[in-house]
Amino acid sequence: MQTSFIALLPDTLPLGKVPVIYLLHGLTDNCTGWTRYTSVERYARAHGAAVIMPEVQRSFYTDMKHGVKYFTYVSKELPEFCSRIFGLSRERKNNYIMGLSMGGYGALKCALSAPEQYAGCAGFSSVSDIVKKVETLGLLSKAEFQAIFGGELEVPEDCNLFTLTEQAEIGKLPAFYLTCGEQDLLYPENVRLVELMKKRGCNVTFEHWEGTHSWDLWDKSVALAMDYLLLR
Repeated sequence: MQTSFIALLPDTLPLGKVPVIYLLHGLTDNCTGWTRYTSVERYARAHGAAVIMPEVQRSFYTDMKHGVKYFTYVSKELPEFCSRIFGLSRERKNNYIMGLSMGGYGALKCALSAPEQYAGCAGFSSVSDIVKKVETLGLLSKAEFQAIFGGELEVPEDCNLFTLTEQAEIGKLPAFYLTCGEQDLLYPENVRLVELMKKRGCNVTFEHWEGTHSWDLWDKSVALAMDYLLLR
């Protein structure tokens, strides 16, 4: 099917050598959210980075049980396409993945599932506990998630960030940079995931401050993440 993504590309640098950031949107956004509500273009320009912002609807970056294979699209098809069309690097050292809320979940899932592709991963206010999310669904959301995970709403192991973290080969994982507002309802599950990652020996930095599930926090977070991961 036809779909959309937004690409921010440096205009004076060799595209085959610049950092490439795949930046994922949240549940209620589309591929335009990051450019409409943050200064991501200015931050990317300061780092000489390319930013690719895809569109995945409300799929939770999953190869849906009854729908589109969005995880395969974001983790495989999109990087291949961007390399072919724009000449962007596929080397691990030049590739990063980041996202907010549902997109934070997607970014973490990509990095934990295919660590060989990314030098760094950042998640902001991430939906960290997808099992809890499914268990507490309201009636209006149930049908939507049945399309993602099937009628029984069973979350497979390869969609559970806690299971992926437990099973990961730690030495192969990229660096992680996570943020969350302390008044965000997702804060406790972010803390639990970070604790597990630290227990397993992951290279993870978790920064949190007063704040809610808001663009003010995500604008600050994406700037911090670029500084932390791209300047390492």
